[in-house]
Amino acid sequence: MSLSSCLQSQDILKTVCGSSPAYIRDYFIEKGMTWFQENPQETGVITANLSRFGIRYSAGLVHSIKQHIILHYFEKVLPVCIPIEKHHAFLSENVKMGNALEQLENARSDGKGVLLAVAHFGGVECIVPTLAMFRLPIHAALRYTTEHFSEMAHMQAAKMEESGLYGPIHIIEIGKPGSVTALEMAAVLRKKEIMVTVFDEKNEYSKPVKLLGKTVSGGSGLDKILRFTNTQVAVFNAFMVRGENHTYHLRLMPVDSESPDLIQTMYHNLEAVITENIAQWYYLHEEIPFITRED
Repeated sequence: MSLSSCLQSQDILKTVCGSSPAYIRDYFIEKGMTWFQENPQETGVITANLSRFGIRYSAGLVHSIKQHIILHYFEKVLPVCIPIEKHHAFLSENVKMGNALEQLENARSDGKGVLLAVAHFGGVECIVPTLAMFRLPIHAALRYTTEHFSEMAHMQAAKMEESGLYGPIHIIEIGKPGSVTALEMAAVLRKKEIMVTVFDEKNEYSKPVKLLGKTVSGGSGLDKILRFTNTQVAVFNAFMVRGENHTYHLRLMPVDSESPDLIQTMYHNLEAVITENIAQWYYLHEEIPFITRED
């Protein structure tokens, strides 16, 4: 059983449903760490990835990486484990917006659509619901492993909007039969609304980029979507950085939408936040799409 399947199992969800965020967080860390103990090969995946990037590591760093990987699943399931008003309170109390709202408002007041390119880093699962609290026109391109998770996501988005505490969250499903994701994303940007999607996944439209001195495949074809959109778009990398005392800090980093190095710039931004917060990089638990060893 994978960590994802373990922490999102019906047994665990039933156990924590209705509990406080603090209890759910602690419970997930306990169960997740037990999973890592029972699957020692997964620690090897983490250390191998660190070694490939030439990152010196200690037992303490590896332990912290595991905790942050587990927190990713805590943040992912929290909205379905507690009442909507309590999740709203959790985000309101813990997410620090910085100047992110001002950046988004300035872009939209200039008559531009907004592309928020996110990565497998930090509290990424908190970005969309946080922005929806401010009634921003949010569209999220998401990939679901099962029809069950897809149905749950759509139901949760509808409940959030019905609560009156959130604006609508429009979900575009990547890879869903019959869907044309790129066309749907372009349509959002042409309507001058906000499109949230990942840029660090490998697909048939990805290209070679540099990250921490290595060559990886990334970009998910966002440069091609922007060219196809053929309208002014404000592009930002969006990172939700976990802070002290269970806080989160939303950080928007501008990217020149017309630059031929647009995708590489995104990876420069990713490298900056990784360098500052290496333990929060979820991809250390996954198969990173290296192109060459170069070592």
